[in-house]
Amino acid sequence: GDWTDEYPPLPTYQPDPEAEKKELYIMQVKGLPWSCSAQELLQFFSECRIRDGVKGIHLTVDRMGRPSGQAFIEMEHEEDVGKALEKHRQYLGPRYVEVYEVTNTDAEALLKKAGQDPAESDVVRLRGLPFSCTDQDIVMFFSGLDIVENGITVVLDRKARHSGEAFVQFSSHEAAAEALQRHREVIGNRYIEVFPSRRDQIHSSWKKKPSSAPPFVGLPSANRTASASQNRTGSAHGSALHYIHMRGLPFQVSGEDVVKFFAPLAVSKILMECGAEGRPSGEADVYFSCHKDALTAMSRDRMYIGERYIELFLNSDAESDGSW
Repeated sequence: GDWTDEYPPLPTYQPDPEAEKKELYIMQVKGLPWSCSAQELLQFFSECRIRDGVKGIHLTVDRMGRPSGQAFIEMEHEEDVGKALEKHRQYLGPRYVEVYEVTNTDAEALLKKAGQDPAESDVVRLRGLPFSCTDQDIVMFFSGLDIVENGITVVLDRKARHSGEAFVQFSSHEAAAEALQRHREVIGNRYIEVFPSRRDQIHSSWKKKPSSAPPFVGLPSANRTASASQNRTGSAHGSALHYIHMRGLPFQVSGEDVVKFFAPLAVSKILMECGAEGRPSGEADVYFSCHKDALTAMSRDRMYIGERYIELFLNSDAESDGSW
């Protein structure tokens, strides 16, 4: 059917010929920071009237459920399109964004697709949770939002320990959209990352991961010290707790580039993430030997490697220094 089917029919007493042929005004926005929220886009386009406010903004995600840096925004009217186009190549945070008008036929296809868009999903994925985190902590983190019964799935690593990731299913798309706004808020002293996800992506262990492990980037002497400290603490945590997640790396980045980025701090291990095709995803985890180094390393947040600014997320607890 026609996309207007979802709307209730207009009351008969006010025949409105305009309602028949509704023009669609849709903008495509590219080059957004990964952490960009619908709320920030609403402010960025504050001179434009956006249909249904935040609901008229569709942030798209890639196949892995990660933000793609693009959005489609429904505008009320042609003059709003003009105002939106004036924002082309203006800066939103540290990046300039590109703004294009979408033709009517593409717009209809996009709106249909937006219906099945993971952005319309009621599931989010959390990353960077403290190992001691309980379901109750997650409920508190999303206080005010309605989580369905048994809607929290904590992902365990291969040794059946808390992996620091979890999926949360909410009772509505709206609650999930609101949950995404809490990206980078804190539990304990750790940033929690909140990503869009879907029900079919929920899993409770890492066994299903297609690639066995991300490639280690050779830093042999440092790797030895990392394993030594693990033996000493009698637990596989140890240095594993002091890492920084990097996002936005150029694809051709090398381990050496990452070491230089954090110099003179000593990096003990680098895990580069790969996407489904084995290509680098632009993300990496960088391990340090102690909380203090990881904290110091955070001062490099939003500095550049080549043309790209790098976002850093802290995953380290002061308590986990020394022995467990």
